Amino acid sequence: MKSNKLLVILVLIALNVSAKKVGKMNLASLYDQKGFTEIKMQVYHVSDSVSTVYMDIQLKDFHYRHYIESDFYKAYFKVYYELYPDYDTKFPIDSASVFFSDTTGYDSEIEMIVNFDVKAVFPANYILKLRLTDLYGKEGNSVWDIVEISKTTHHSRQNFLLKDSDGYPLFTNALNAGQYFILERNEPDSTDLFIRYFHRDFPIAKPPFSSEKQETYKFEPDSFYTVSIVTGETPVLELPYKGIYHFQTDISQDDGLTLFHFSDGFPRIETPLQAIEPLRYLTTKKEYNRMLSYENKKAAVDSFWLYRASGNPVRARKMIQKYYGRVVRANRLFSSYQEGWKTDRGLIYIIYGPPSEMYRKEGEEEWIFGERGNPMSIKFYFNRAENPLTSNDFRLQRSTTYQTSWYIAVDNWRR
Repeated sequence: MKSNKLLVILVLIALNVSAKKVGKMNLASLYDQKGFTEIKMQVYHVSDSVSTVYMDIQLKDFHYRHYIESDFYKAYFKVYYELYPDYDTKFPIDSASVFFSDTTGYDSEIEMIVNFDVKAVFPANYILKLRLTDLYGKEGNSVWDIVEISKTTHHSRQNFLLKDSDGYPLFTNALNAGQYFILERNEPDSTDLFIRYFHRDFPIAKPPFSSEKQETYKFEPDSFYTVSIVTGETPVLELPYKGIYHFQTDISQDDGLTLFHFSDGFPRIETPLQAIEPLRYLTTKKEYNRMLSYENKKAAVDSFWLYRASGNPVRARKMIQKYYGRVVRANRLFSSYQEGWKTDRGLIYIIYGPPSEMYRKEGEEEWIFGERGNPMSIKFYFNRAENPLTSNDFRLQRSTTYQTSWYIAVDNWRR
């Protein structure tokens, strides 16, 4: 009996030692590209007590084991999740492992959509930490992510399920021309969906040392229309014009689901003009306007990078891949009411790269380039802005102390 008590005490001590608040964890790996696959997910509140997490699995990234006797290939993977009430709690209020397998996607480009339920009770907010592990892959072949579950109102974005025209969940809020979709609503009795349309052209982020006042977003639509909901779903819809579409069930509140139609091909860079625009972070205004004046925009982009690479085409290609790889990654990670590369976090990510350390609290992010506690390290602080269209709008705390490091970082790109 004594030994059993001792065992329990030892287990509790071990748990206490290993437990760590989510807000104290280094989350930098969420922003790098070193994982064996990328996590894409969507949360949908199916009831006041349950929320469903949908995940898009890229099967080509997983290892398939060959079963010779039956001559088939099988992938086997696990999702382990922990649910926390906030970033400052050490121990999860719920956790579980969910196992999945596939025998159809070997040596193909197909995707697999999986889902599982979490007990998230209304009204409250939660932090969901999950890890995806390839059980047939190399040891340590896993990636993880953090998602905020917002369940304090029945009108917010996670009360909608965005699906393609065939009824499969979509894992982006940015849709292109000709991309059709359906919205499912978790209250089947809803009859109308109100859409505010905004046509805006926002400026790109200012340098981190800039003292210019940032523009305040005005929540005034350019047009307004409605669509009907029948048995919990809209008809097949599309976003016909570039801009912002805010879908609401109650126009007396700001909450709703926002979809975006940025440049076609988004988040990729597909035209020479799209390649010129992010170069504004590296150029003077005169240089930038000269590139825009070129009739042959591709020649303008090529000459810019060749000059930076001292005429070496191999080095120029490497610089192009690195720079625009960050632009596309910023679009995937940081898009809010504007493309990710135009945002404050996109600006820092493109010029400095992914942070070596990143810490997140409610509405805050701290990026560290270097090591925590090292006076030579560079730190950036971002705060979530009040924005009715998105929860992904984070603004940099600007300071003149960044001026020297900014010019050094830009010069490293221009050499």
